[in-house]
Amino acid sequence: MFTVIIGNSGMEQTAPAIGLLEANGFEVRKIADERFGAGGLSNTEEIEYLQGAVASLAWGERYPAAVIDELPDLRVIARLGVGFDKVDLRAATANKVAVTITPNSNHEAVAEHALAFILSLAKSIPLKDRMMSQGEWPNDSNRPIRGATLGIVGLGRIGRSLAVRASAMKMRIIAFEPAPDLGFVERNSIELVDLDKLLRESEYVSLHLPLNDATRGMIDREKLELMQSTACLINTARGGLVVEKDLIDALKSGAITGVGTDVFEQEPTPVGNPLLQLDNVIASPHIAGTDNRSMDDMGLEAAQYVIDLLDGRWPEGAVVNGDVRQVWNS
Repeated sequence: MFTVIIGNSGMEQTAPAIGLLEANGFEVRKIADERFGAGGLSNTEEIEYLQGAVASLAWGERYPAAVIDELPDLRVIARLGVGFDKVDLRAATANKVAVTITPNSNHEAVAEHALAFILSLAKSIPLKDRMMSQGEWPNDSNRPIRGATLGIVGLGRIGRSLAVRASAMKMRIIAFEPAPDLGFVERNSIELVDLDKLLRESEYVSLHLPLNDATRGMIDREKLELMQSTACLINTARGGLVVEKDLIDALKSGAITGVGTDVFEQEPTPVGNPLLQLDNVIASPHIAGTDNRSMDDMGLEAAQYVIDLLDGRWPEGAVVNGDVRQVWNS
């Protein structure tokens, strides 16, 4: 019987996934230590928890080479979500470990969250709520969404989902995407532009790229200076895409108007993070992709990839270290 590890985070929501695995003959070992899914364990502690497991349904825990190298039984790291920057892909491939993501489960949830940020910033809802609770009655005008230009940085599943929703609200949509789905772009009247042009023309900029060496810190002081002073930045992707210090400076100086962010350079972000003290910032704790429906769907999708891989079926489009396929059956 194969053992699959799952962390304490989201245990309730992944009950369907646990049921699916157990129905297919897997033993599911639940790690009650809350530090596991939050990535708060030492390498040695994580190795101890994962020993003997053939697969892991992974939340926020890290999988550096020092951990993967010490887990000879591990064959699959099945990430719930689409981020995989906490997994050393080179070490995974070297150890014949397939790393999967769940590309079909939470893109709509993230798109909804990004749209909620846009609406909240345009209508100043959180700020007006705070002002009213302090006895004020703010009556300054809201900003319209209809006719505003939305720049989407990355037209993958999440970016496309946001584009459809924004289009229904009569926004003009431009996008930066190195490998676009041209059919989708044409059907939805999206103008493809380079990043600098997008930053200059957009009233709202929404980031939807993975974090890697090419994208880390891509929105820095220089890029922020290209944006309109009335523009807002939305980040529901990864905190590392933005240089946080430069963002804080831009907000304080009025170089941009506002930010909606679900992600931070350091997570959990310290309570003293200056971003959290600014009235023109709306923040949430990296939960954009985790509504009740998407949690169930992510768990089931990740579990199915574990079942498929260990039954000899390759889940096309879900394995992020595709080179491992060459040695998968050896």
